[in-house]
Amino acid sequence: MPRRVSTKRLGEGALCRALIKHIRPTVAVKAAFPNSLPTARLEDLLAIRREQKTRRGLTYDAVFFSSESIIDVELSVAKRYITVIEEGPPDLLWNESGEQAPVIEGAVSLHVPVEIDQGIFSLTGTAEDIALVRNQGFDVDDDNEPVEENIPATDAPVPANNGLYEGQSWGWDGFDQRTNKGGYEEPTFTNYWTPSNKSHLQLFLHAFPHTWLTNVLLPRTKATMKTESPNCTDLTLGELLRFIGIRLLMATCIGWRASDFWSTTTEPYNQEDNRCPYNLKCYMSYRRFLLINKSLSYTDVAAPTYTDKFWQMRQLLAAFNSNMATIFLSSWVICLDESMSIWHNKFTCPGWVYCPRKPHPYGNEYHTACCGKSMILFSLELVEGSAHPPQVPTQFDDCGGKTVGLLLRMLKTYFATGKYVVLDSGFCVLKGIIELKKRGLFACALIKKRRYWPTLVPGDAMQQHFDGMEVGAVDAISGELDGIPYNLWGMKEPDYVMRMMATGGALLPDETHKDAVRSWKVGGTDRHVTFKYTKPVAWHFKYRHAVDDHNNLRHALPSLEDAWKTTRWENRVFSFVLAVCEVNSYLFLRYFLFDDGTKDGAPLFLDFRRKLAWELIQNEWIMRHEADTIFPISDEHKLERAPPHARKFRNRQWVCDAKAKYQQYMCSTHCGTKIRTFCKCSPGVWICSDCHVKHVLDAQGGA
Repeated sequence: MPRRVSTKRLGEGALCRALIKHIRPTVAVKAAFPNSLPTARLEDLLAIRREQKTRRGLTYDAVFFSSESIIDVELSVAKRYITVIEEGPPDLLWNESGEQAPVIEGAVSLHVPVEIDQGIFSLTGTAEDIALVRNQGFDVDDDNEPVEENIPATDAPVPANNGLYEGQSWGWDGFDQRTNKGGYEEPTFTNYWTPSNKSHLQLFLHAFPHTWLTNVLLPRTKATMKTESPNCTDLTLGELLRFIGIRLLMATCIGWRASDFWSTTTEPYNQEDNRCPYNLKCYMSYRRFLLINKSLSYTDVAAPTYTDKFWQMRQLLAAFNSNMATIFLSSWVICLDESMSIWHNKFTCPGWVYCPRKPHPYGNEYHTACCGKSMILFSLELVEGSAHPPQVPTQFDDCGGKTVGLLLRMLKTYFATGKYVVLDSGFCVLKGIIELKKRGLFACALIKKRRYWPTLVPGDAMQQHFDGMEVGAVDAISGELDGIPYNLWGMKEPDYVMRMMATGGALLPDETHKDAVRSWKVGGTDRHVTFKYTKPVAWHFKYRHAVDDHNNLRHALPSLEDAWKTTRWENRVFSFVLAVCEVNSYLFLRYFLFDDGTKDGAPLFLDFRRKLAWELIQNEWIMRHEADTIFPISDEHKLERAPPHARKFRNRQWVCDAKAKYQQYMCSTHCGTKIRTFCKCSPGVWICSDCHVKHVLDAQGGA
């Protein structure tokens, strides 16, 4: 559709409005409106003058304004972003066909985003590269930098010869603390929910925070749409789910713009033609799609009075964690690691970080926790870094440091469960695993020297102890902190010692562990050794990839985050959570229905997305709405609930002798859903809401 152009003319004294995000200077605007929504406008802009500016070869018209909202500051906006509310005096109108205003060389662009030097995106993660990024003022998550808790105080005494464990003897008595407290539980769902006989859409809606979807995203987006386009029809739940389905469907193919999916051709698709494989105009108009996309609003919490760049997305991230804590229980082993959400513009991305060890090193970093066996992600936290507002309290920050608080926040829903947490060297803080043990969680972290050995870890003494031992040899030394016992474990490798700190597990091999093979050269002679890993080492190697495997599914091209092209950071966070929920719903299906997560017989992830997309596009809510429009549901076919304790309908009345007050029954269509609803036309015949739509269409279509 052609863009609507205002007929009111621009000139000195004209009253105008523009989106706050397009008004410059940014510092003054942010000070006046610290937490403005992307759709917020300033409507008291009084035009003063205009100029042309050039930036990086781009020339554009800029208009300067005064405003009573920002006193004593000359504001400027690119002309393309201005809407004239009232014209100024006729003799002060600007003649668009007249001579151009003088060009100001080197002026700062008002609408072209300032991009990071493109050379940064070809870095390889060397020390020089990391220093270059830091010198430009960007945050870096460097795997070689020590965490705060492991940096010794400047006045701390240095123990001679790592004498922290003087009087302690090396050895392990075989006592397994963890297995005496917790078993080897499989992942499961709460309230007896099961993925069996569930559609892809039902799996997805179980993984997605549905309460937030219906109570926040839907009403706030609907209200924003009315503000943007007062005459538009109301957004429904079914239409919002259809929009999400369209986004997923667009992410099943590569190389197409969003507009390509609304082609004007009516010819059937031909693979040899250079045309988009899907035409979506029969499901939603392109203008409607753009309006929903523009109006997406993610919070109903009022903007704080202080600057908080993350406030719009805090509610969504909290809703995801709350939903997963409600519906899912991890297996006995948990993996904690990092995930990246790609974003290449630091200046429009709060919390932007460069993480050189990741395959996708630029963007937002999330700390994430996954079930070690199923890889289902159940807890996440956005790394805010220096952009975190001090007014927002952080739970557990008083428990011994930032890393300690992070571990406790990520795993708080599993306190007192006796589960085992696998941590990489980034979380190697002895105080952290001790605090987890106090709260009923066991943990094991890989020890790595990051400029310093971690606090209370005699790394050099451990190396000396293993000198001369055979490859594969293991040993341990015990310690105690805050009254909690712990162990430092070591395993001899050909050229180093693998070190771990733990509060549970046995330093014993298990017959179920695979044989480990090491090959190396000594004086030109090939050496080989075969041995079995002990439990903590075997668990580390087996489960440390759970988060990475989840990330690989999410990032696999074509990916949702790659296909959703956006300049709005909030949309990127939403697409990240959406992609996480999509992968989780796929893992619900793969792990629980296909031989404990093996790929034998499981659908490909892309096929799963394609089917899920079509189920979202043709979801029951929008089908019901369309059925109401085409065939209004009569009173005869209303979906109703059975009374408490109902067991069956006989002699025109309910027999209410069921043991459970809200007893559920299998849907009569054999779809596998358990419900207590029925159609008014046939009491006693149990039918779910999904099948009721088809029942109504069949009944009224036949009529």
